Amino acid sequence: MPDDNIIRPAFGASRTGPPRAPTDPAPARPPLRLLGTAAGHRVGLIRDPSAAEGDVFRVVVGPEDEEAVETVALLPAGAEAEAEAERIGFAILRALEVVEGAI
Repeated sequence: MPDDNIIRPAFGASRTGPPRAPTDPAPARPPLRLLGTAAGHRVGLIRDPSAAEGDVFRVVVGPEDEEAVETVALLPAGAEAEAEAERIGFAILRALEVVEGAI
């Protein structure tokens, strides 16, 4: 599984990709389980069985006031994967809380 999109240096920068035709329906998105918010961002967990990589857990971060989120960690779904994804998400949330306290 490629990991070029996990904790990449350009986190937060817009990604460019092929434009979607206006007649294409928006793909269905799996539900976001919110882990918490801090420093103006929300951290969540998504189980995405239809991902190109297969059934995965995505740890995502995005601005509180926007719908968009970006994957910062990707784990293949398995017996221990959800618990590990939660630990990663809560660690990111704690880091954001530390940053928020410094502001």
